[in-house]
Amino acid sequence: MPHLRGMTWSHPRGSDSIRAATEAFTAERPDVTVEWAARSLREFEEVPVEDLASRYDLMAIDHPFVGEAVRTGALLRLDEFLPAEVLADLERHAVGPSHRSYTMAGHQWALAMDAAAQVSAYRPDLLPTEPPRTWDDALDLVSKLPSGVTAELPANPVHLWSTFLSLCQHGAADRGIDTTTPGVGGRPAWWPDTGIDPDVAVAALDRVVELLGKVDPISLNRDPIQTLDAMAAGAPIGYVPLIFGYSNYARPGYGGHLVRFGDAPSLPGTNAGTMAGGVGLAVSARCADPEVAVEFAAWVVSPDCQRGPYFQAGGQPGDRRAWTDTAANAATNGFFEDTLATLDASFLRARNPGYPAYQHRGGELLHKGIRDGEQNAHLVRELRELWRQTVTPEGPAG
Repeated sequence: MPHLRGMTWSHPRGSDSIRAATEAFTAERPDVTVEWAARSLREFEEVPVEDLASRYDLMAIDHPFVGEAVRTGALLRLDEFLPAEVLADLERHAVGPSHRSYTMAGHQWALAMDAAAQVSAYRPDLLPTEPPRTWDDALDLVSKLPSGVTAELPANPVHLWSTFLSLCQHGAADRGIDTTTPGVGGRPAWWPDTGIDPDVAVAALDRVVELLGKVDPISLNRDPIQTLDAMAAGAPIGYVPLIFGYSNYARPGYGGHLVRFGDAPSLPGTNAGTMAGGVGLAVSARCADPEVAVEFAAWVVSPDCQRGPYFQAGGQPGDRRAWTDTAANAATNGFFEDTLATLDASFLRARNPGYPAYQHRGGELLHKGIRDGEQNAHLVRELRELWRQTVTPEGPAG
Protein backbone atom coordinates (compact mmCIF):
# COMPACT_ATOMS: atom_id res chain seq x y z
CA MET A 1 0.00 0.00 0.00
CA PRO A 2 1.59 3.34 -1.05
CA HIS A 3 2.10 5.71 1.89
CA LEU A 4 3.08 9.31 1.12
CA ARG A 5 4.35 11.92 3.57
CA GLY A 6 3.68 15.57 2.81
CA MET A 7 4.72 18.96 4.21
CA THR A 8 2.41 21.97 3.90
CA TRP A 9 2.14 25.18 5.95
CA SER A 10 0.20 25.86 9.11
CA HIS A 11 -2.68 28.11 8.12
CA PRO A 12 -6.17 26.82 7.17
CA ARG A 13 -5.46 28.00 3.62
CA GLY A 14 -2.45 25.69 3.52
CA SER A 15 -3.39 22.80 5.79
CA ASP A 16 -7.18 22.34 5.91
CA SER A 17 -7.40 22.59 2.11
CA ILE A 18 -4.80 19.94 1.31
CA ARG A 19 -6.21 17.58 3.93
CA ALA A 20 -9.69 17.92 2.43
CA ALA A 21 -8.26 17.23 -1.04
CA THR A 22 -6.47 14.21 0.40
CA GLU A 23 -9.66 12.85 1.92
CA ALA A 24 -11.44 13.16 -1.42
CA PHE A 25 -8.55 11.48 -3.25
CA THR A 26 -8.22 8.54 -0.85
CA ALA A 27 -11.96 7.98 -0.93
CA GLU A 28 -11.43 6.99 -4.57
CA ARG A 29 -8.02 5.41 -3.93
CA PRO A 30 -8.37 3.62 -0.56
CA ASP A 31 -5.13 1.77 -1.27
CA VAL A 32 -3.21 5.05 -0.79
CA THR A 33 -2.54 6.95 2.44
CA VAL A 34 -1.16 10.49 2.65
CA GLU A 35 0.10 11.89 5.95
CA TRP A 36 0.55 15.67 6.28
CA ALA A 37 2.75 17.77 8.55
CA ALA A 38 2.71 21.57 8.58
CA ARG A 39 5.34 24.25 9.11
CA SER A 40 5.00 27.93 9.92
CA LEU A 41 4.72 30.70 7.33
CA ARG A 42 8.27 31.75 8.18
CA GLU A 43 9.57 28.22 7.61
CA PHE A 44 7.64 28.06 4.32
CA GLU A 45 9.43 31.25 3.26
CA GLU A 46 12.92 30.19 4.36
CA VAL A 47 13.52 26.40 4.65
CA PRO A 48 15.34 25.05 1.55
CA VAL A 49 13.39 22.60 -0.59
CA GLU A 50 16.29 20.15 -0.68
CA ASP A 51 16.04 19.78 3.10
CA LEU A 52 12.34 18.94 2.84
CA ALA A 53 12.85 16.58 -0.11
CA SER A 54 15.08 14.36 2.00
CA ARG A 55 12.20 13.74 4.44
CA TYR A 56 8.92 14.17 2.53
CA ASP A 57 7.38 12.89 -0.69
CA LEU A 58 5.11 15.91 -1.32
CA MET A 59 5.97 19.53 -0.52
CA ALA A 60 4.23 22.90 -0.69
CA ILE A 61 6.91 25.26 -2.04
CA ASP A 62 7.48 28.90 -2.99
CA HIS A 63 8.71 29.55 -6.56
CA PRO A 64 12.04 31.27 -5.64
CA PHE A 65 13.31 27.89 -4.39
CA VAL A 66 12.98 26.25 -7.82
CA GLY A 67 16.46 27.21 -9.02
CA GLU A 68 18.19 25.64 -6.05
CA ALA A 69 15.95 22.57 -6.32
CA VAL A 70 16.96 22.18 -9.98
CA ARG A 71 20.64 22.55 -9.10
CA THR A 72 20.48 19.95 -6.32
CA GLY A 73 18.18 17.51 -8.13
CA ALA A 74 15.77 17.56 -5.20
CA LEU A 75 12.52 17.46 -7.16
CA LEU A 76 10.85 15.19 -9.67
CA ARG A 77 10.41 16.45 -13.24
CA LEU A 78 6.64 16.35 -13.40
CA ASP A 79 6.53 16.70 -17.19
CA GLU A 80 8.12 13.25 -17.40
CA PHE A 81 5.05 11.77 -15.67
CA LEU A 82 2.13 13.97 -16.73
CA PRO A 83 0.76 14.11 -20.31
CA ALA A 84 1.64 17.27 -22.21
CA GLU A 85 -2.05 18.08 -22.66
CA VAL A 86 -2.57 18.10 -18.88
CA LEU A 87 0.24 20.59 -18.36
CA ALA A 88 -0.98 22.70 -21.28
CA ASP A 89 -4.45 22.84 -19.72
CA LEU A 90 -2.99 23.93 -16.38
CA GLU A 91 -0.96 26.64 -18.07
CA ARG A 92 -3.96 27.85 -20.08
CA HIS A 93 -6.08 28.16 -16.93
CA ALA A 94 -3.39 29.56 -14.63
CA VAL A 95 -3.90 32.68 -12.54
CA GLY A 96 -1.23 35.14 -13.63
CA PRO A 97 2.27 33.60 -13.81
CA SER A 98 1.50 30.91 -11.22
CA HIS A 99 2.05 27.90 -13.51
CA ARG A 100 5.19 29.15 -15.23
CA SER A 101 6.71 30.15 -11.88
CA TYR A 102 7.50 26.44 -11.43
CA THR A 103 8.78 25.93 -15.00
CA MET A 104 12.55 26.07 -15.38
CA ALA A 105 15.28 24.52 -17.52
CA GLY A 106 12.63 23.04 -19.79
CA HIS A 107 10.83 21.11 -17.06
CA GLN A 108 7.88 21.49 -14.68
CA TRP A 109 8.98 21.17 -11.06
CA ALA A 110 5.72 21.85 -9.22
CA LEU A 111 2.03 22.42 -9.92
CA ALA A 112 0.34 25.67 -8.92
CA MET A 113 -2.22 24.59 -6.33
CA ASP A 114 -2.52 28.09 -4.79
CA ALA A 115 -2.28 31.59 -6.28
CA ALA A 116 -1.61 34.84 -4.44
CA ALA A 117 -0.12 38.30 -4.81
CA GLN A 118 -0.06 41.49 -2.81
CA VAL A 119 -3.46 43.19 -2.95
CA SER A 120 -5.27 45.60 -0.61
CA ALA A 121 -7.43 44.73 2.41
CA TYR A 122 -10.02 46.68 4.35
CA ARG A 123 -12.69 46.33 7.00
CA PRO A 124 -15.99 47.35 5.33
CA ASP A 125 -17.50 48.31 8.70
CA LEU A 126 -14.65 50.80 9.23
CA LEU A 127 -14.07 51.77 5.59
CA PRO A 128 -17.48 51.59 3.90
CA THR A 129 -16.22 52.83 0.53
CA GLU A 130 -14.23 50.70 -1.91
CA PRO A 131 -10.44 50.82 -1.43
CA PRO A 132 -8.45 53.40 -3.42
CA ARG A 133 -7.37 52.54 -6.95
CA THR A 134 -4.33 54.85 -7.14
CA TRP A 135 -1.36 55.48 -4.88
CA ASP A 136 -2.22 59.16 -4.52
CA ASP A 137 -5.67 58.24 -3.25
CA ALA A 138 -4.26 55.52 -1.00
CA LEU A 139 -1.82 57.91 0.64
CA ASP A 140 -4.60 60.46 1.05
CA LEU A 141 -6.85 57.86 2.69
CA VAL A 142 -4.14 56.67 5.10
CA SER A 143 -3.62 60.29 6.14
CA LYS A 144 -7.33 60.98 6.68
CA LEU A 145 -8.80 57.87 8.30
CA PRO A 146 -11.63 58.47 10.79
CA SER A 147 -10.67 58.97 14.42
CA GLY A 148 -9.79 55.68 16.06
CA VAL A 149 -9.25 53.85 12.76
CA THR A 150 -5.71 52.84 11.79
CA ALA A 151 -3.83 51.58 8.74
CA GLU A 152 -1.17 48.88 8.62
CA LEU A 153 1.41 47.60 6.16
CA PRO A 154 2.86 44.18 7.11
CA ALA A 155 6.58 44.93 7.17
CA ASN A 156 8.54 42.34 9.05
CA PRO A 157 11.76 41.72 7.06
CA VAL A 158 10.27 39.20 4.60
CA HIS A 159 7.16 41.25 3.88
CA LEU A 160 8.97 44.56 3.83
CA TRP A 161 10.94 42.93 1.01
CA SER A 162 7.71 41.96 -0.74
CA THR A 163 6.38 45.51 -0.57
CA PHE A 164 9.70 46.91 -1.75
CA LEU A 165 9.60 44.67 -4.84
CA SER A 166 5.97 45.52 -5.60
CA LEU A 167 6.81 49.20 -5.45
CA CYS A 168 9.80 48.62 -7.73
CA GLN A 169 7.29 47.26 -10.26
CA HIS A 170 5.05 50.30 -9.89
CA GLY A 171 7.96 52.73 -10.02
CA ALA A 172 9.30 51.06 -13.15
CA ALA A 173 5.90 51.40 -14.83
CA ASP A 174 5.88 55.07 -13.88
CA ARG A 175 9.27 55.47 -15.59
CA GLY A 176 8.00 53.82 -18.78
CA ILE A 177 9.94 50.58 -18.27
CA ASP A 178 8.21 47.51 -19.70
CA THR A 179 6.62 45.65 -16.78
CA THR A 180 4.52 43.19 -18.78
CA THR A 181 7.10 41.20 -20.76
CA PRO A 182 9.08 38.71 -18.63
CA GLY A 183 12.82 39.11 -18.94
CA VAL A 184 15.71 36.88 -17.84
CA GLY A 185 14.44 33.91 -15.85
CA GLY A 186 10.92 35.34 -15.90
CA ARG A 187 11.85 38.41 -13.88
CA PRO A 188 10.71 41.91 -14.89
CA ALA A 189 12.93 44.10 -17.07
CA TRP A 190 13.87 46.28 -14.08
CA TRP A 191 15.59 43.24 -12.52
CA PRO A 192 18.45 42.23 -14.86
CA ASP A 193 21.34 39.86 -14.06
CA THR A 194 23.23 42.68 -12.35
CA GLY A 195 20.47 43.14 -9.77
CA ILE A 196 17.54 45.52 -9.34
CA ASP A 197 17.84 48.77 -11.30
CA PRO A 198 19.23 51.27 -8.75
CA ASP A 199 17.05 54.20 -9.80
CA VAL A 200 13.94 52.03 -9.58
CA ALA A 201 15.05 50.68 -6.20
CA VAL A 202 15.71 54.09 -4.66
CA ALA A 203 12.32 55.41 -5.79
CA ALA A 204 10.62 52.30 -4.38
CA LEU A 205 12.35 52.73 -1.03
CA ASP A 206 11.29 56.38 -0.94
CA ARG A 207 7.67 55.22 -1.25
CA VAL A 208 8.16 52.46 1.35
CA VAL A 209 9.50 54.95 3.88
CA GLU A 210 6.64 57.34 3.08
CA LEU A 211 4.07 54.60 3.67
CA LEU A 212 5.67 53.40 6.89
CA GLY A 213 5.56 56.97 8.19
CA LYS A 214 1.77 56.99 7.81
CA VAL A 215 0.76 53.55 9.14
CA ASP A 216 0.78 52.06 12.62
CA PRO A 217 4.41 51.47 13.73
CA ILE A 218 3.47 47.92 14.75
CA SER A 219 3.59 47.21 11.01
CA LEU A 220 7.35 46.64 11.23
CA ASN A 221 6.71 43.57 13.40
CA ARG A 222 3.84 42.06 11.42
CA ASP A 223 3.40 39.46 8.71
CA PRO A 224 0.14 39.30 6.69
CA ILE A 225 -1.45 36.62 8.87
CA GLN A 226 -0.82 38.66 12.02
CA THR A 227 -2.38 41.77 10.47
CA LEU A 228 -5.39 39.89 9.09
CA ASP A 229 -5.91 38.00 12.35
CA ALA A 230 -5.93 41.33 14.18
CA MET A 231 -8.42 42.83 11.72
CA ALA A 232 -10.71 39.80 12.02
CA ALA A 233 -10.45 39.85 15.82
CA GLY A 234 -11.63 43.47 16.03
CA ALA A 235 -8.51 45.66 15.99
CA PRO A 236 -9.56 48.96 14.36
CA ILE A 237 -7.42 48.46 11.25
CA GLY A 238 -9.48 49.99 8.48
CA TYR A 239 -7.10 49.72 5.54
CA VAL A 240 -3.97 47.90 4.38
CA PRO A 241 -2.67 49.11 1.00
CA LEU A 242 -0.42 46.07 0.29
CA ILE A 243 -0.81 42.61 1.79
CA PHE A 244 -0.94 39.07 0.49
CA GLY A 245 -4.60 38.20 0.00
CA TYR A 246 -6.19 35.40 2.04
CA SER A 247 -9.69 34.50 0.94
CA ASN A 248 -10.39 32.89 4.34
CA TYR A 249 -10.87 36.27 6.00
CA ALA A 250 -13.42 37.29 3.36
CA ARG A 251 -15.65 34.31 4.20
CA PRO A 252 -18.55 35.08 6.58
CA GLY A 253 -17.97 33.59 9.99
CA TYR A 254 -14.24 32.99 9.61
CA GLY A 255 -13.45 35.74 12.13
CA GLY A 256 -15.37 38.11 14.32
CA HIS A 257 -15.14 40.82 11.66
CA LEU A 258 -15.25 40.47 7.89
CA VAL A 259 -12.19 41.55 5.89
CA ARG A 260 -12.62 42.39 2.23
CA PHE A 261 -9.97 42.68 -0.46
CA GLY A 262 -9.42 44.65 -3.65
CA ASP A 263 -6.80 45.25 -6.31
CA ALA A 264 -3.60 46.89 -5.11
CA PRO A 265 -3.25 50.65 -5.68
CA SER A 266 -1.42 51.47 -8.89
CA LEU A 267 -0.88 54.28 -11.36
CA PRO A 268 -3.95 56.11 -12.68
CA GLY A 269 -5.63 54.08 -15.39
CA THR A 270 -3.28 51.09 -15.08
CA ASN A 271 -2.73 47.95 -13.04
CA ALA A 272 1.02 47.39 -12.83
CA GLY A 273 0.66 44.24 -10.73
CA THR A 274 2.50 43.24 -7.58
CA MET A 275 4.84 40.49 -6.38
CA ALA A 276 3.44 37.01 -6.94
CA GLY A 277 3.30 34.56 -4.07
CA GLY A 278 1.25 31.40 -4.12
CA VAL A 279 2.16 27.78 -3.48
CA GLY A 280 3.29 24.95 -5.73
CA LEU A 281 2.91 21.25 -4.98
CA ALA A 282 6.16 19.41 -5.71
CA VAL A 283 7.25 15.77 -5.50
CA SER A 284 10.60 14.69 -4.05
CA ALA A 285 13.01 12.99 -6.42
CA ARG A 286 13.49 10.44 -3.61
CA CYS A 287 9.81 9.49 -3.51
CA ALA A 288 9.41 5.71 -3.50
CA ASP A 289 6.02 5.88 -5.25
CA PRO A 290 6.45 8.71 -7.77
CA GLU A 291 3.56 7.69 -10.03
CA VAL A 292 1.11 7.77 -7.12
CA ALA A 293 2.50 11.05 -5.81
CA VAL A 294 2.18 12.70 -9.22
CA GLU A 295 -1.34 11.31 -9.60
CA PHE A 296 -2.23 12.89 -6.26
CA ALA A 297 -0.64 16.23 -7.18
CA ALA A 298 -2.54 16.29 -10.47
CA TRP A 299 -5.78 15.64 -8.58
CA VAL A 300 -5.18 18.55 -6.20
CA VAL A 301 -4.78 21.02 -9.09
CA SER A 302 -7.65 19.61 -11.16
CA PRO A 303 -10.64 21.95 -11.61
CA ASP A 304 -12.97 19.55 -9.79
CA CYS A 305 -10.78 19.54 -6.69
CA GLN A 306 -9.85 23.22 -6.86
CA ARG A 307 -13.48 24.38 -7.05
CA GLY A 308 -14.64 21.57 -4.75
CA PRO A 309 -13.00 20.20 -1.60
CA TYR A 310 -9.84 22.31 -1.87
CA PHE A 311 -11.70 25.63 -2.00
CA GLN A 312 -14.49 24.59 0.34
CA ALA A 313 -12.00 23.74 3.10
CA GLY A 314 -10.38 27.18 2.93
CA GLY A 315 -7.96 26.83 0.04
CA GLN A 316 -7.07 29.62 -2.37
CA PRO A 317 -6.94 27.83 -5.72
CA GLY A 318 -4.33 28.23 -8.41
CA ASP A 319 -6.83 27.39 -11.18
CA ARG A 320 -8.50 30.28 -12.97
CA ARG A 321 -11.76 28.37 -13.29
CA ALA A 322 -12.10 28.51 -9.51
CA TRP A 323 -11.27 32.25 -9.39
CA THR A 324 -14.06 33.01 -11.86
CA ASP A 325 -16.52 30.59 -10.28
CA THR A 326 -19.75 32.31 -9.22
CA ALA A 327 -20.19 30.18 -6.12
CA ALA A 328 -16.61 30.76 -4.96
CA ASN A 329 -17.02 34.51 -5.28
CA ALA A 330 -20.38 34.48 -3.53
CA ALA A 331 -18.82 32.56 -0.64
CA THR A 332 -15.94 35.05 -0.29
CA ASN A 333 -17.68 38.41 -0.81
CA GLY A 334 -16.09 38.71 -4.25
CA PHE A 335 -12.51 38.06 -3.11
CA PHE A 336 -11.45 36.40 -6.34
CA GLU A 337 -13.08 38.71 -8.89
CA ASP A 338 -12.04 41.79 -6.90
CA THR A 339 -8.32 40.90 -6.94
CA LEU A 340 -7.85 38.89 -10.15
CA ALA A 341 -6.59 41.82 -12.21
CA THR A 342 -3.70 42.37 -9.80
CA LEU A 343 -2.77 38.68 -9.86
CA ASP A 344 -2.90 38.52 -13.64
CA ALA A 345 -0.42 41.44 -13.79
CA SER A 346 1.82 40.06 -11.02
CA PHE A 347 5.52 39.32 -11.54
CA LEU A 348 7.97 36.63 -10.45
CA ARG A 349 10.94 36.95 -8.18
CA ALA A 350 14.36 35.60 -9.09
CA ARG A 351 14.75 31.83 -9.04
CA ASN A 352 18.53 31.73 -9.31
CA PRO A 353 20.48 29.50 -6.95
CA GLY A 354 21.34 31.73 -4.02
CA TYR A 355 18.24 33.92 -4.34
CA PRO A 356 16.43 32.62 -1.21
CA ALA A 357 19.45 33.61 0.90
CA TYR A 358 19.58 36.99 -0.87
CA GLN A 359 15.88 37.59 -0.16
CA HIS A 360 16.33 36.72 3.52
CA ARG A 361 19.41 38.86 3.99
CA GLY A 362 18.06 41.68 1.81
CA GLY A 363 14.89 41.89 3.88
CA GLU A 364 16.91 42.03 7.08
CA LEU A 365 19.18 44.70 5.58
CA LEU A 366 16.25 46.90 4.54
CA HIS A 367 14.42 46.40 7.82
CA LYS A 368 17.40 47.44 9.92
CA GLY A 369 18.36 50.24 7.54
CA ILE A 370 14.91 51.81 7.56
CA ARG A 371 14.64 51.55 11.34
CA ASP A 372 18.08 53.16 11.68
CA GLY A 373 17.27 55.93 9.21
CA GLU A 374 19.95 55.00 6.66
CA GLN A 375 19.94 56.78 3.32
CA ASN A 376 17.99 54.86 0.70
CA ALA A 377 20.72 55.24 -1.92
CA HIS A 378 23.19 53.63 0.49
CA LEU A 379 20.81 50.73 1.16
CA VAL A 380 20.42 50.14 -2.56
CA ARG A 381 24.18 50.02 -3.05
CA GLU A 382 24.35 47.42 -0.26
CA LEU A 383 21.60 45.39 -1.95
CA ARG A 384 23.44 45.38 -5.26
CA GLU A 385 26.66 44.22 -3.58
CA LEU A 386 24.74 41.53 -1.69
CA TRP A 387 23.27 40.34 -5.01
CA ARG A 388 26.74 40.14 -6.54
CA GLN A 389 28.06 38.12 -3.59
CA THR A 390 25.07 35.81 -3.08
CA VAL A 391 23.27 35.02 -6.33
CA THR A 392 24.68 32.82 -9.10
CA PRO A 393 24.05 33.69 -12.78
CA GLU A 394 20.70 32.72 -14.24
CA GLY A 395 20.47 29.20 -15.64
CA PRO A 396 18.39 28.23 -18.67
CA ALA A 397 15.29 30.37 -18.98
CA GLY A 398 12.00 28.86 -17.85
